[in-house]
Amino acid sequence: MARPHLEFVQTQNIEWCERPDGTQTKMLSRDAGRTDATMIVRLPAGFCAQPRARDDPALEYFVLDGELTVDTLACTRHAYGFIPQGWRGGDISTAAGATVLLFRHARDSPATVAASCGAIALDTSRMPWDTSPPDPGIRHLRLARKVLRLGPNDSGRTFLLAGLPHGVPDATHLPTETHHHCEEAFMLQGEMWAPEGRMRQGSYFFRPPGIVHGPHVSETGFLQIMRSPGSNRVVNQWSAQLRPLPIGAAYAPVVPEGTPGEWLRPMEDAPRY
Repeated sequence: MARPHLEFVQTQNIEWCERPDGTQTKMLSRDAGRTDATMIVRLPAGFCAQPRARDDPALEYFVLDGELTVDTLACTRHAYGFIPQGWRGGDISTAAGATVLLFRHARDSPATVAASCGAIALDTSRMPWDTSPPDPGIRHLRLARKVLRLGPNDSGRTFLLAGLPHGVPDATHLPTETHHHCEEAFMLQGEMWAPEGRMRQGSYFFRPPGIVHGPHVSETGFLQIMRSPGSNRVVNQWSAQLRPLPIGAAYAPVVPEGTPGEWLRPMEDAPRY
Protein backbone atom coordinates (compact mmCIF):
# COMPACT_ATOMS: atom_id res chain seq x y z
CA MET A 1 0.00 0.00 0.00
CA ALA A 2 0.97 3.66 -0.24
CA ARG A 3 0.12 6.68 1.82
CA PRO A 4 -3.21 8.31 0.87
CA HIS A 5 -3.68 11.87 -0.31
CA LEU A 6 -4.29 14.26 2.60
CA GLU A 7 -4.61 17.98 1.86
CA PHE A 8 -4.75 19.47 4.34
CA VAL A 9 -5.52 19.16 8.07
CA GLN A 10 -4.80 21.47 10.97
CA THR A 11 -3.00 19.18 13.39
CA GLN A 12 -4.42 21.13 16.35
CA ASN A 13 -7.68 19.24 15.60
CA ILE A 14 -6.06 15.82 16.11
CA GLU A 15 -6.34 14.32 19.58
CA TRP A 16 -3.21 13.22 21.42
CA CYS A 17 -2.87 9.45 21.83
CA GLU A 18 -1.37 8.37 25.17
CA ARG A 19 1.29 5.66 24.95
CA PRO A 20 2.56 3.26 27.65
CA ASP A 21 6.01 4.90 27.69
CA GLY A 22 4.51 8.25 28.79
CA THR A 23 4.72 9.91 25.37
CA GLN A 24 1.77 11.37 23.47
CA THR A 25 1.43 10.99 19.71
CA LYS A 26 -0.50 12.53 16.83
CA MET A 27 -0.29 10.25 13.79
CA LEU A 28 -0.56 12.48 10.70
CA SER A 29 0.08 10.07 7.83
CA ARG A 30 1.28 6.51 7.37
CA ASP A 31 1.55 3.62 4.95
CA ALA A 32 -0.59 0.88 6.48
CA GLY A 33 1.53 -1.82 4.84
CA ARG A 34 4.95 -0.50 5.87
CA THR A 35 6.61 1.38 8.71
CA ASP A 36 6.91 4.80 7.06
CA ALA A 37 4.83 7.44 8.82
CA THR A 38 4.77 11.08 9.90
CA MET A 39 3.78 12.02 13.45
CA ILE A 40 4.06 14.63 16.18
CA VAL A 41 5.39 13.23 19.46
CA ARG A 42 5.27 14.96 22.84
CA LEU A 43 7.99 13.70 25.20
CA PRO A 44 7.49 14.26 28.94
CA ALA A 45 10.15 15.71 31.23
CA GLY A 46 12.67 13.04 32.19
CA PHE A 47 11.87 10.83 29.20
CA CYS A 48 14.60 8.44 28.05
CA ALA A 49 13.90 6.19 25.07
CA GLN A 50 14.93 2.56 24.96
CA PRO A 51 18.17 2.04 22.98
CA ARG A 52 17.48 1.67 19.29
CA ALA A 53 17.56 -1.85 17.88
CA ARG A 54 19.53 -2.51 14.69
CA ASP A 55 16.35 -3.16 12.73
CA ASP A 56 14.53 -0.04 13.91
CA PRO A 57 13.53 2.04 10.85
CA ALA A 58 15.46 5.19 10.00
CA LEU A 59 14.12 8.34 11.61
CA GLU A 60 14.18 12.07 10.87
CA TYR A 61 13.37 14.43 13.74
CA PHE A 62 12.64 18.15 13.92
CA VAL A 63 12.26 19.84 17.30
CA LEU A 64 9.12 21.99 17.47
CA ASP A 65 9.39 22.97 21.15
CA GLY A 66 11.62 22.18 24.11
CA GLU A 67 14.98 20.43 24.00
CA LEU A 68 16.14 16.92 23.16
CA THR A 69 19.41 15.16 23.79
CA VAL A 70 20.37 12.75 21.02
CA ASP A 71 23.26 10.68 22.36
CA THR A 72 25.20 13.59 23.95
CA LEU A 73 24.08 16.35 21.57
CA ALA A 74 21.66 19.02 22.82
CA CYS A 75 18.99 19.75 20.20
CA THR A 76 16.92 22.89 20.75
CA ARG A 77 13.99 24.39 18.83
CA HIS A 78 14.21 23.74 15.08
CA ALA A 79 17.10 21.31 15.41
CA TYR A 80 17.01 18.60 12.74
CA GLY A 81 18.51 15.13 12.67
CA PHE A 82 18.53 11.89 10.71
CA ILE A 83 19.25 8.50 12.31
CA PRO A 84 19.85 5.69 9.76
CA GLN A 85 18.60 2.18 10.30
CA GLY A 86 21.37 0.14 11.93
CA TRP A 87 23.25 3.22 13.19
CA ARG A 88 25.20 2.73 16.40
CA GLY A 89 23.63 5.47 18.46
CA GLY A 90 20.65 7.77 18.22
CA ASP A 91 19.50 7.43 21.84
CA ILE A 92 16.89 10.12 22.59
CA SER A 93 16.16 11.71 25.96
CA THR A 94 14.85 15.01 27.35
CA ALA A 95 15.24 16.60 30.76
CA ALA A 96 12.49 19.23 30.52
CA GLY A 97 10.27 17.76 27.79
CA ALA A 98 9.96 18.38 24.06
CA THR A 99 7.54 18.28 21.13
CA VAL A 100 9.04 16.70 18.01
CA LEU A 101 7.95 16.15 14.43
CA LEU A 102 9.07 12.67 13.34
CA PHE A 103 9.40 11.22 9.84
CA ARG A 104 9.78 7.44 10.13
CA HIS A 105 11.08 5.63 7.06
CA ALA A 106 10.22 2.23 5.65
CA ARG A 107 12.20 -0.57 7.28
CA ASP A 108 15.08 -1.89 5.14
CA SER A 109 14.82 0.93 2.62
CA PRO A 110 18.19 0.85 0.78
CA ALA A 111 18.36 4.65 0.92
CA THR A 112 18.12 4.86 4.72
CA VAL A 113 20.29 2.04 6.09
CA ALA A 114 23.63 2.85 7.72
CA ALA A 115 25.54 1.13 4.91
CA SER A 116 24.38 3.78 2.43
CA CYS A 117 24.15 6.99 4.49
CA GLY A 118 25.35 8.57 7.71
CA ALA A 119 23.65 10.29 10.62
CA ILE A 120 22.87 14.02 10.43
CA ALA A 121 22.53 16.59 13.22
CA LEU A 122 21.91 20.24 12.35
CA ASP A 123 21.18 23.48 14.16
CA THR A 124 19.04 24.86 11.35
CA SER A 125 18.96 28.36 12.86
CA ARG A 126 22.66 28.73 12.03
CA MET A 127 22.40 27.54 8.43
CA PRO A 128 22.42 30.12 5.60
CA TRP A 129 19.36 30.55 3.40
CA ASP A 130 19.61 29.67 -0.29
CA THR A 131 17.84 32.47 -2.14
CA SER A 132 18.74 31.39 -5.68
CA PRO A 133 15.94 32.07 -8.20
CA PRO A 134 13.13 29.49 -7.99
CA ASP A 135 10.99 28.06 -10.75
CA PRO A 136 9.33 31.09 -12.44
CA GLY A 137 5.91 29.60 -11.68
CA ILE A 138 6.37 30.27 -7.96
CA ARG A 139 8.55 33.37 -8.14
CA HIS A 140 5.76 35.45 -6.59
CA LEU A 141 6.27 33.64 -3.25
CA ARG A 142 9.86 34.99 -3.00
CA LEU A 143 11.25 31.79 -1.56
CA ALA A 144 14.36 30.77 0.37
CA ARG A 145 15.50 27.24 1.31
CA LYS A 146 17.70 25.33 3.70
CA VAL A 147 18.41 21.79 2.52
CA LEU A 148 18.60 19.45 5.52
CA ARG A 149 19.04 16.08 3.84
CA LEU A 150 19.55 14.63 0.36
CA GLY A 151 18.96 10.89 0.18
CA PRO A 152 21.30 8.62 -1.80
CA ASN A 153 20.32 7.68 -5.37
CA ASP A 154 17.82 10.54 -5.71
CA SER A 155 15.63 9.02 -2.98
CA GLY A 156 14.32 12.23 -1.42
CA ARG A 157 15.04 15.63 0.02
CA THR A 158 14.10 17.24 3.34
CA PHE A 159 14.28 21.04 3.50
CA LEU A 160 12.98 24.19 5.12
CA LEU A 161 11.07 26.54 2.83
CA ALA A 162 10.29 30.16 3.66
CA GLY A 163 8.34 32.78 1.77
CA LEU A 164 8.34 36.52 2.36
CA PRO A 165 5.14 38.43 3.15
CA HIS A 166 3.16 39.90 0.23
CA GLY A 167 3.69 36.75 -1.87
CA VAL A 168 0.76 37.52 -4.16
CA PRO A 169 1.27 38.15 -7.90
CA ASP A 170 -0.31 40.90 -9.95
CA ALA A 171 -2.02 38.23 -12.06
CA THR A 172 -5.50 37.05 -11.04
CA HIS A 173 -4.98 33.47 -12.28
CA LEU A 174 -2.06 31.02 -12.11
CA PRO A 175 -1.36 27.48 -13.42
CA THR A 176 -1.63 24.36 -11.30
CA GLU A 177 1.28 21.96 -10.78
CA THR A 178 2.02 18.26 -10.41
CA HIS A 179 5.13 16.24 -9.44
CA HIS A 180 6.38 12.78 -10.35
CA HIS A 181 7.31 12.28 -6.69
CA CYS A 182 5.53 12.50 -3.32
CA GLU A 183 5.44 15.76 -1.43
CA GLU A 184 4.60 16.54 2.20
CA ALA A 185 4.81 19.64 4.35
CA PHE A 186 4.17 20.88 7.88
CA MET A 187 3.59 24.61 8.45
CA LEU A 188 5.81 25.96 11.22
CA GLN A 189 4.86 29.64 11.04
CA GLY A 190 2.75 31.98 8.96
CA GLU A 191 -0.04 31.23 6.49
CA MET A 192 -0.58 30.22 2.88
CA TRP A 193 -3.72 30.19 0.74
CA ALA A 194 -4.50 27.05 -1.29
CA PRO A 195 -7.65 26.00 -3.18
CA GLU A 196 -8.44 23.85 -0.12
CA GLY A 197 -8.40 26.88 2.19
CA ARG A 198 -5.98 28.84 4.36
CA MET A 199 -3.08 26.79 5.71
CA ARG A 200 -2.04 28.08 9.13
CA GLN A 201 0.64 27.14 11.63
CA GLY A 202 0.30 23.41 12.31
CA SER A 203 -1.25 22.50 8.94
CA TYR A 204 -0.04 19.31 7.26
CA PHE A 205 -0.46 17.66 3.85
CA PHE A 206 0.79 14.55 2.06
CA ARG A 207 0.54 14.30 -1.73
CA PRO A 208 1.24 11.11 -3.68
CA PRO A 209 2.79 11.53 -7.15
CA GLY A 210 0.67 13.09 -9.87
CA ILE A 211 -1.71 15.07 -7.63
CA VAL A 212 -2.84 18.36 -9.20
CA HIS A 213 -2.46 21.21 -6.70
CA GLY A 214 -2.23 24.95 -6.39
CA PRO A 215 -2.00 27.74 -7.04
CA HIS A 216 -0.64 28.97 -3.71
CA VAL A 217 -0.15 32.52 -2.46
CA SER A 218 0.81 34.02 0.89
CA GLU A 219 -0.12 37.46 2.20
CA THR A 220 1.75 37.07 5.50
CA GLY A 221 4.74 34.90 4.62
CA PHE A 222 5.42 31.41 5.96
CA LEU A 223 7.97 28.86 7.15
CA GLN A 224 7.48 25.14 6.60
CA ILE A 225 9.42 21.90 6.64
CA MET A 226 8.97 19.85 3.46
CA ARG A 227 9.96 16.47 2.06
CA SER A 228 9.96 15.17 -1.51
CA PRO A 229 10.19 11.36 -1.19
CA GLY A 230 11.31 9.94 -4.53
CA SER A 231 13.34 12.93 -5.72
CA ASN A 232 16.21 15.07 -4.44
CA ARG A 233 14.66 18.14 -6.00
CA VAL A 234 11.11 19.31 -6.45
CA VAL A 235 10.24 18.94 -10.13
CA ASN A 236 7.24 21.02 -11.21
CA GLN A 237 5.02 20.24 -14.19
CA TRP A 238 2.78 23.23 -14.94
CA SER A 239 -0.69 23.15 -16.46
CA ALA A 240 -1.79 25.17 -19.47
CA GLN A 241 -5.12 25.85 -17.75
CA LEU A 242 -5.17 28.67 -15.18
CA ARG A 243 -7.01 28.81 -11.86
CA PRO A 244 -8.03 31.91 -9.92
CA LEU A 245 -5.94 32.92 -6.91
CA PRO A 246 -7.35 31.09 -3.86
CA ILE A 247 -7.45 34.03 -1.44
CA GLY A 248 -10.59 33.66 0.65
CA ALA A 249 -11.17 30.00 -0.29
CA ALA A 250 -13.37 28.10 2.18
CA TYR A 251 -11.80 25.15 3.97
CA ALA A 252 -12.44 22.08 1.77
CA PRO A 253 -9.88 19.39 2.65
CA VAL A 254 -9.13 16.28 0.63
CA VAL A 255 -8.93 13.39 3.11
CA PRO A 256 -8.89 9.59 3.03
CA GLU A 257 -12.03 7.63 3.77
CA GLY A 258 -12.46 7.10 7.50
CA THR A 259 -10.79 10.36 8.56
CA PRO A 260 -12.27 11.43 11.93
CA GLY A 261 -14.74 14.27 11.61
CA GLU A 262 -12.99 16.39 14.22
CA TRP A 263 -9.93 16.56 11.95
CA LEU A 264 -11.99 18.60 9.49
CA ARG A 265 -13.04 21.49 11.71
CA PRO A 266 -12.24 24.89 10.14
CA MET A 267 -9.97 27.07 12.27
CA GLU A 268 -10.22 30.81 12.64
CA ASP A 269 -6.89 31.01 14.43
CA ALA A 270 -3.94 28.68 14.92
CA PRO A 271 -3.06 27.71 18.50
CA ARG A 272 0.14 25.77 18.99
CA TYR A 273 0.16 22.22 17.73
